[in-house]
Amino acid sequence: MNTSEPSARAERFLPDWIVGGVIRVCLLPGLWNWGRANADVWPGVMPDMITAAAVWNIPLVSAAQTAQIAVWGAHLVAFLLLVGFLTRLVGLVLLAACAVHAFWIMPEAWTSVMVFAASGFYLFARGGGALSIDGAIVATLR
Repeated sequence: MNTSEPSARAERFLPDWIVGGVIRVCLLPGLWNWGRANADVWPGVMPDMITAAAVWNIPLVSAAQTAQIAVWGAHLVAFLLLVGFLTRLVGLVLLAACAVHAFWIMPEAWTSVMVFAASGFYLFARGGGALSIDGAIVATLR
């Protein structure tokens, strides 16, 4: 019995490059708009963001550093998703950010965090698909 047949049919129906591309494109607007809404002139962030980061009380990192990491990290992650570079690493970063958000920032919003976590896990496990810089690198190395 061939056990790879159902997955091969699923791959023909909905290839990985489509799923990876759709997830990358769907995450872009939320990350970019959130980052732009909280950013000030480089490397600053809005004062409200620093106040919010102080409430988050994340250990080992100051509030100002936490705010900068969150805001400018969102910009960097959005750009990397746009071009499809280091997509698996971006997926891991999204998973870590979801864990921080779910445990320290807003535990009552764990249901919405799970959507981002699922997207981050997919990108970590499968990559950004063939329509990405990562996909082009892998294709040339085969």
